Amino acid sequence: MVKKFLEEVWDTFLQFLGKEEAWLILFLLGLGGITLLALPSIDPWEILNIILTLFRYTWWLWIFFIIFPLAVNTWVHWRQEVFKRSLKFILLELKIPREIVKSTQTMEQVLAALHSLRNAPGDIREKYADGEVTVWFGLELVSFSGEVHFYIRCQKKQRNLVEAAFFSYYPDVEVIEVEDYVENFPKDVEELYASGKDMWGTEMVLAREEAYPIKTYKFFESEAEEKQFDPISTFLEVLGKLKPGEIVAMQFLIAPGANDWAKQWDGFLEKLQEPMTADVQSDDGTSRKVPISRSPGQYDVLEKVEENLSRPAFDTLIRFMYLSPKEIYYDSFARRGLVGAFNQYSALNLNALIQNYPVSTRTMIWYWPHVFPKVRNEFKKQRLLHNYRRREVPPETWIGRLITSKFFNWNFKSKRFKMNTEGIATIFHLPTSIVLTAPHIIRNESKKGGAPAGLPIYGGEGDIEKFFQE
Repeated sequence: MVKKFLEEVWDTFLQFLGKEEAWLILFLLGLGGITLLALPSIDPWEILNIILTLFRYTWWLWIFFIIFPLAVNTWVHWRQEVFKRSLKFILLELKIPREIVKSTQTMEQVLAALHSLRNAPGDIREKYADGEVTVWFGLELVSFSGEVHFYIRCQKKQRNLVEAAFFSYYPDVEVIEVEDYVENFPKDVEELYASGKDMWGTEMVLAREEAYPIKTYKFFESEAEEKQFDPISTFLEVLGKLKPGEIVAMQFLIAPGANDWAKQWDGFLEKLQEPMTADVQSDDGTSRKVPISRSPGQYDVLEKVEENLSRPAFDTLIRFMYLSPKEIYYDSFARRGLVGAFNQYSALNLNALIQNYPVSTRTMIWYWPHVFPKVRNEFKKQRLLHNYRRREVPPETWIGRLITSKFFNWNFKSKRFKMNTEGIATIFHLPTSIVLTAPHIIRNESKKGGAPAGLPIYGGEGDIEKFFQE
């Protein structure tokens, strides 16, 4: 408990240092400390009187330095929320054909096409007046009583482009607009309990730095057919085991990131690329550094990191929840089953997806801040249910997170992280031909085809006029 408390204090301190206002406060404190040390012969009360007099004449300047950044932050948050509310989204369901002969890499190409639809504020007006933010897509995998559905949520105006991206690589998949299933979800915790249900939910985050990739689909591929494995089958098996009335809903919210996202990891990559050395003692007692060769595992890590940083990435948020009638409610089904399914992407020398425990709706007394665990857990449920229904991503401004916080549930723990197209395609893709989908997914038994050749579809203007007259 003490270790957890110290970690929370340290994380709070780091967040504080990340704000511009914090450095101003530290500067003023440091300046005051230096003044006291430099002038030891002056009466401390006289120094305090000088400081108070100075503040009395310049208070407006210090308040400006503190209030102005907060005001700008608040304004940007407001404009961004207005921009988000102006977006019109639709939900498209991906109808799976009887067999998909495409590999998982096909989904990576679809994601690359979606990445090209990125928008971002390009000038001051778009950022501060319009409040433009990069719009995110929603990749969703939902099981209703064991029946699994694949969805993609996008802007209404981008529907044709999204359909084109899928039809280009999955010509046998049907993309149809459907009613949003979250409209049937409880709107709040009170309605959840009134309907005789309970819920558990969480978010997933990376265990290490974004530069390290997770175990991707290439690891599961093999030339030998009997050794091939599709990781989506693990999720389908878990989701297919739901009982009547149970629902598991998973959403992967992805916003296309900037193409230069890897630049922030240049220093990190250079450190990995530095030649390895060892200290060797000479006969005269001095030591010198001698280069040593890397192990195969170290070369593999460096190669994987470089490959990870070479692909376009998305700002990613992974969220899921489990809803069930109280009579059969069993949160360990999702807490261990689904979270365990994410373990297949873990590599001890690379990266892994782990629970974001401060967001999880399982709150214990030993979790920070160690008071009112049941009350805090109810607030967590309310926020997670609200965020899932609205497909919310964390506010981009610090003041936005503060405004959307509650006393028992501060909105500072939900996190997005960069994941490239290969990693996202590994987690969310249409099941390949080696996956037995029949027990879990309603499939299209027929296959679309083009019109037969030789149809009399061409004619002159007279033929067209005759057609309309009839």
